[in-house]
Amino acid sequence: MPIITEDQFNLACRRTSTTAFREVFHAHSQMEITYIHDGYGQLITEGQAFPLEPGTLMIFRPFQLHQIQIQVTKEHPFIRSVLMYEQHLLNSHSRQFAVSNRFTLDLLGHTSPLQPIRLSASSPLVQMIEQFADILPTLLPHEAEEDTRLFLLGLLAQLRYLWKDRRFPNSTALPAGSSALHPHAEAVMHWIEEHYTEAFHLEDIADTLHLSPYHLSHIFKKTTGTTIVAYAQATRIRHACVLLTSTTHAVPEIGHRVGMSSPSYFCKVFRNATGTTPHQYRLNMQRR
Repeated sequence: MPIITEDQFNLACRRTSTTAFREVFHAHSQMEITYIHDGYGQLITEGQAFPLEPGTLMIFRPFQLHQIQIQVTKEHPFIRSVLMYEQHLLNSHSRQFAVSNRFTLDLLGHTSPLQPIRLSASSPLVQMIEQFADILPTLLPHEAEEDTRLFLLGLLAQLRYLWKDRRFPNSTALPAGSSALHPHAEAVMHWIEEHYTEAFHLEDIADTLHLSPYHLSHIFKKTTGTTIVAYAQATRIRHACVLLTSTTHAVPEIGHRVGMSSPSYFCKVFRNATGTTPHQYRLNMQRR
């Protein structure tokens, strides 16, 4: 059994930030589960915004574009536990654990963002994360191989209990819209998601929304902390990553399919976003 690498499984417990920040919009091949112990902010994902507060549990599917904005004070630094793992770690166990596998496929099959929930710090799921974070550094490599997979299976079972009948025992769903996006910023995100396969200019979006390009850019930057061009590139790279892992299309063809017909420009943007070339990214994913 191969050693599980850090990019395949990474668990950081109670990571703390004492200064406010806005992430860039990003997506990754791993499943991500993040629990907020303290601090406040906002999650923006796929054209929706959700308020963040202590006790928030977030789940991000592979290649789900998202950004977290946080505010911090002396009384409330931003403290979170973050788990990221590649789904393939459990593929060999899918037949023995059919119920967990079915639940995972249901999560991955959602067409809209998984709504964050409010979950007590004393819940078994949060306790499992903290306990395993303490134990993992003490394990020998062969113990870590087995225990990591057992931990992930147990975590999926806890998530399944929370999702059962959508009642969230000992938890409540967080409402969307309490910290809503500006409607024009939301409209831009949806427009880009519908048109990322095409070459377009800022004026095309502005004309659709009957606004000046300058005004629209100002609204989007103020709301998200990033530019419309950067968001469009992040959207295209996210879809390119999916195509690189799920198809055999040549790299220039994938660039064309995500709206970047120049292969050299596509490779440049992809490398800037991911730190590697499209071809190397595909090879790295195939080795897993």
